[in-house]
Amino acid sequence: MDEALVSVLKVISAASRDLAVQNAMSRAYQGDLRQLAVCLEAMTSGQLVEVSAAAQLLSSAADQALVRKGL
Repeated sequence: MDEALVSVLKVISAASRDLAVQNAMSRAYQGDLRQLAVCLEAMTSGQLVEVSAAAQLLSSAADQALVRKGL
């Protein structure tokens, strides 16, 4: 396969993955548990592992920011 085509396909794949994660995050932020479940079910196991790790990091960082703000 042409190298340029492979590069384009990688970019499209990464963008698709990022949009799926962004959609799940938006549903979680809105408290839309039904649609969040749909988003998560559509993800691969690898994506779910990545999302879980990112969510834990975000939660920890947000907790630290709250402590710094005295909340």
